[in-house]
Parts: sequence; structure tokens; C-alpha cells
Amino acid sequence: EKSLPPKEETVIEVSLTPVQHQFYKAIYAKNTASLFRGARPNNTPCLMNVMMELRKCCNHPYLNRGAEDRILSEIPVELRTKANIANQLVQASGKMVL
Repeated sequence: EKSLPPKEETVIEVSLTPVQHQFYKAIYAKNTASLFRGARPNNTPCLMNVMMELRKCCNHPYLNRGAEDRILSEIPVELRTKANIANQLVQASGKMVL
């Protein structure tokens, strides 16, 4: 389509959150003890393609299998309201915090 303006891209660099940094280091080092802690056996991250797992971690840690369950398990049961869970979803990713 000739009437469309040219694509414009703006790159904004953000740092990883502490949760993303923790998962990134564990995936990069293939630290299975740290990654599998608190995860169900069928919900553990696959480390066959480390680069893809690191990419998913940088986008949002919930994209890695078992990460959401592990992160939410750290919230005390009495504080697990929909608002706190939604807040944790946002706070887990540097892109969403920005």
C-alpha cells in the first residue's frame, strides 16, 4: 500500500527486574535445582534450547514453564487477591513496569 507512511521504530532500553534476572541467570547456567524448585514435574522449563528460554525470560518470565506458579507461590495465601496477582504480573517484567 503506497498510502501507508514509512514504519518508525523507537527502541527503549529497560533493565531486567530482579525476578527476570534470577531466572535469566539460572537458565544461562542451566541451574536445574533453582529452576525446578517448587515446580510440578510436568511444568518444568525445557533447557534444550537455552537461547529461546532466555529470550522468553527477557520478554516476560511467565512465558517460561513453571515460572508463574513459582512466583505466585511466594505471595502469602491471605494476600492472593486478584489485584495482587495482577500487580505481580506487571511487576515481573521490566517492559511492563516502564
